[in-house]
Amino acid sequence: MKILVINPNTSKRMTEEIRKTAEMVKNPGTELIVTCPKKGPESLESYYEESIATMESLNIIESMQERIDAVVLACYGDPGLYAMKEILKVPVVGIAEASMVMATILGQKFSILVALDKSVSMMENLVLRHGFKDRLSSIRSVEMPVLDLEAKPEETTKKLTEAGKRAIQDGAETIILGCAGLTGFDLKLQKELGIPVIDPVKAGVKLAEALSFMGLTISKRGLYSYPPKMRRD
Repeated sequence: MKILVINPNTSKRMTEEIRKTAEMVKNPGTELIVTCPKKGPESLESYYEESIATMESLNIIESMQERIDAVVLACYGDPGLYAMKEILKVPVVGIAEASMVMATILGQKFSILVALDKSVSMMENLVLRHGFKDRLSSIRSVEMPVLDLEAKPEETTKKLTEAGKRAIQDGAETIILGCAGLTGFDLKLQKELGIPVIDPVKAGVKLAEALSFMGLTISKRGLYSYPPKMRRD
């Protein structure tokens, strides 16, 4: 099985952390191709940046689609996810949708911890789009730029713990780390909070593996049918 893992921003440091996490949880027979665009924004903190990153990510996918069994979109905004599902038949998993699926298996209500206050309203829209509005407890921000999350691990851990405790007071039964830049913080935070904490990169890789192993593909009837002018297989 060969899975393409795309970090849609251009941060090589974040891409390497994503690779480490993905390699940690993949099955022995799974080959990972972990990559990022050569041009575009270094972090995605707005819809404008997501739009630029989407086009670059689609270019990567189109150039590799004949050689892969599944795709993991490793950005919590799931930028361009539906477009990717339109052009591919193999499983395409956004780490946000994967984490929400897993969170609702583990508990009734989940909260998402995000980097910036601006991300709160963006995540509310994302939860609504993925159909999990009724299972959302809250979205809490640590108010740190995305690129600082890995660069300042002690500060990030402290702020995540504080935000996680507030989320539990909101009624959260599970916590999702709402940024690929937060990969690797899950186990320590889970120990601190005493409830399940989901690393979305791990969730995305494992769900992509499961779908591919089961021989499941993207349905081409309805929402994810091929674009009208695209050649069909």
